[in-house]
Amino acid sequence: MTATESHSANGHSQAADPDALRAEIARTRAGLGETVEALAARADVKTRAQEAVHSSVETAKLRMREGVEQMAVNAAYARRELRTHPRLTVQNGMRRMLDSARERPAPWVVGSALLVLAALVGFRNRREY
Repeated sequence: MTATESHSANGHSQAADPDALRAEIARTRAGLGETVEALAARADVKTRAQEAVHSSVETAKLRMREGVEQMAVNAAYARRELRTHPRLTVQNGMRRMLDSARERPAPWVVGSALLVLAALVGFRNRREY
């Protein structure tokens, strides 16, 4: 403890110099100002939600771009395979499709039902003309 400090009732040292007190008050105010700004930023739900949406949109765009690029690569590969080995490529595609239908039949059933429904609606609309 220096000669210019004394202890208060709560045990904290106090500066006896008025300039030191002013400097301490200024530091405390600055710290409180930063704390208030940080709390206000955290309490700004609208801005935080907008930032989250923006981040999600950017992530979705990136994934879409990557997906499109991968589809282009896959299409180029499939086109090359179909040109070089047309019969084998069709056989492999049919086998994969049948395996998929065996492993997960629900999407195939729904898709088939939608195709039948579309055909019936198309047939009905043709008959009306």
